[in-house]
Amino acid sequence: MADITLDLFETEVGKVQLRRGGSGDPLVYLHSAAGEGEGLTFLNELAEHYSVYAPIFPGFNESEGIEQIDDMEDVVFYLLDLLDRLALDAPNVVGLSLGGWMAAELATRYPDRLSSLVLINPAGLYIEGEPIKDIFGRSPAEMAKDLFVDQAHPVAQMMNQMDRAMSDAGSLKDIPFELIAPQLKSMAAAARIGWNPYLHNPKLRRRLQRIKVPTLIVRAESDTLIPAAHTRAYADEIPGAELVEVANAAHMVVMEHPAELAAIIQKFVTTPSASRTSG
Repeated sequence: MADITLDLFETEVGKVQLRRGGSGDPLVYLHSAAGEGEGLTFLNELAEHYSVYAPIFPGFNESEGIEQIDDMEDVVFYLLDLLDRLALDAPNVVGLSLGGWMAAELATRYPDRLSSLVLINPAGLYIEGEPIKDIFGRSPAEMAKDLFVDQAHPVAQMMNQMDRAMSDAGSLKDIPFELIAPQLKSMAAAARIGWNPYLHNPKLRRRLQRIKVPTLIVRAESDTLIPAAHTRAYADEIPGAELVEVANAAHMVVMEHPAELAAIIQKFVTTPSASRTSG
């Protein structure tokens, strides 16, 4: 399986961490508010077929520059700068959840900077009566139930262990700093762009028709964090978009079914547009 390396990369907002590896056509992966990436088999699977670039968003892990990002417009210009510095004219772009929202915003404003778009359980829209669940104020155990079908998954187990530690301690200040700090830092970074309005752009839905590149929407069958109405809306509003569902998967489908998801993406990206529209 292809190796993924982690390095610091200079951008207009400062140094960000960048995972990359593989060979082939370029593919950029934008992570969720969970900041997934370390040990993510999904990236290795993609790197078997693509040159994978997975930047760690400012404010997550050791990436700098979150203080220079206030809204989604700032996010888009950060992404444009990143693509320019990596000499990526029009890569395939894949985004999960918060990263899917970022990818959609990029594609509506600068559709010529992408070759294809894959949105996995994307945030970004407001659907009346179908709210995205809170990610900022709930316990790790509650979040684990939304993120994983299998609570025996190692990350789900870690989240449940953290929840028990918090319950036993009775206060966040009693939790070991190294256990809680990465989660608090990630949530603070996500909140800068997703606090109010909550994880959506009121103008995004009407702009989705501007996306002109081949687009795949991936819905995890058992995702209880972002309702199915959101993925359906993306599929309905983006011209020619395809919608697929992954069975027995929750929000973190990239962790639960990495090989299956990578195969779905590879098949979509490598299928000629003419075959896609005629078949």
